Amino acid sequence: MGKKRAAVFSLTMLSVLILAAIYSIPASAQATPGAPQVISNAVASDPIAFDVSPPLRDMAAQAPSQVSGFQLMPPVRRPKLQQLKAAAQNRAAFGIAPDMLTGPAINVSVPVNVDGINGIPNNPPLGCPSISGAQVAPPDTNMAVGDTQVVQWVNLCYAVFSKASGALIAGPFKGNAFWVNMKSSCTTANAGDPIIQWDKANHVWVATQNVFAPYLTCVAVSTTADATGTYNRYAFLQPGFPDYPKWGLTPGVYYQTQNDFGANDGFQGVNVCAYDAVAMRAGRKARQVCILDNSNGTLFDDSMLPADNDSTGGAAPSEVLLGSIDNPGFNAAVYEYVFTVNFKKGTATLSGVNGSMPIAVTAFNLACGGGACIPQPSAGSERLDSLGDRLMYRLARFDDGTTQHFLVTHSVNNTTGVAARWYEFTAPSGSTTLSRTQLGETPDDGRYRWMGSIARDKLGNIALGYSRSSAAAGDYPSIYLSGQTAGEPAGTTDAESLIFAGSGSQFRTGNRWGDYSGMALDGADGCTFWYTTEYYKTDGSFAWSTRMAEIKFPNCP
Repeated sequence: MGKKRAAVFSLTMLSVLILAAIYSIPASAQATPGAPQVISNAVASDPIAFDVSPPLRDMAAQAPSQVSGFQLMPPVRRPKLQQLKAAAQNRAAFGIAPDMLTGPAINVSVPVNVDGINGIPNNPPLGCPSISGAQVAPPDTNMAVGDTQVVQWVNLCYAVFSKASGALIAGPFKGNAFWVNMKSSCTTANAGDPIIQWDKANHVWVATQNVFAPYLTCVAVSTTADATGTYNRYAFLQPGFPDYPKWGLTPGVYYQTQNDFGANDGFQGVNVCAYDAVAMRAGRKARQVCILDNSNGTLFDDSMLPADNDSTGGAAPSEVLLGSIDNPGFNAAVYEYVFTVNFKKGTATLSGVNGSMPIAVTAFNLACGGGACIPQPSAGSERLDSLGDRLMYRLARFDDGTTQHFLVTHSVNNTTGVAARWYEFTAPSGSTTLSRTQLGETPDDGRYRWMGSIARDKLGNIALGYSRSSAAAGDYPSIYLSGQTAGEPAGTTDAESLIFAGSGSQFRTGNRWGDYSGMALDGADGCTFWYTTEYYKTDGSFAWSTRMAEIKFPNCP
């Protein structure tokens, strides 16, 4: 959710916590490629608790509620770094010309397009507030696709759906239902920032959320392909407030990143962690190995995304991560990191520290300066948060047997609004040396496109989902799809298609939207995408709904 602390409000009073601070960056931060900086201050830990659960279908009704009333999770992200000199020199040094092209209307079918969990009170069967005891924002919408099921997790609630039809199978359940009766605060805490994943190589579900007091990571790995069955459950300590956690799965290691805000609201750096996935799937004691990266004192590095496997083979020996796009003056690169872990020794290294492994891209300006500027059509509605200060979840990795393809998106200003920008980086199979292959953006047409998520199928079709809005009458925040059809020229972004039209604007919700959406690839066929994000049915406050759409390119069988 990108929040620092849960704050509870009455129905008649709403306030938003705003934090601002200035950090300086020493001259050691990298503006151009040089020798990668490496740190190895790894900390190895065993779980403070682990067990095997009863079937989830039996536990869900027992999950306690920790929150009640009307609740807003206010944004507390890494404070902006001090403006740095030589931004123009940085752009000139890379000298990258735009390669962005507009393509034909994207050609896809949408066989399933159904509502998911919503934040509307007393709205069965998919209303979360009556299950969780709270209304919260933003919804943190994400999903995963298994062999026969789809699981959507939206902030405090998750539900299981049929992959064939989109029909509800089970739920919604409280997020902490995964950890009922476990000997840790994972049992009672249900604070959001959830991630649900499907391990495509091993056909198991991976469910995670953090605890913000005390600081923990809770992980549940299913023992079968049935999301309502039993889980191997783990609780691991975190050194400080673990904000905006993101995950990337590989067959042998599950990777996690989060911005660490310490115990007293101060940004400490990025905590990059690896978990022994083989041990977790076996239900054994599984080791966690983490490196807290403070950029050698500069605090340059933040909001990293670990690569998440969308194919079952070609696993690299080390993990690639991308992030740190919000440093003023360093706006012509995406920054790469490489994490290498040894569970047996309890050691790890992180390369690329302090922005020392930049990948050149066309210079950009963060959408809304990284803040809230997205307009809506209803009179008096609030401007929405672009979350333009970070790459959007996921960093999708597809290995076709010879080449690794890494897809990621973020939001940037253009001359008339906000665009969803996307990149494809590639590397030979087994390599961690990425290069930029193509870059695209949605049109510069006065509209605002943000909160995207992207992935690639086995043939090279690219699906990019996002929200779109403007101040124009009727242009409510709605769900759109763009992308690229395999075989089109590099940098082509096809004309968008409407997935679902919103019919309301958001009011008095702390400007929050997102904080992430989810584009998932179905590992069963390597062709079918599923996308989920939020919208409003009518003008309202905290009354978001979500949508789930199955997407197919006709050239992928």
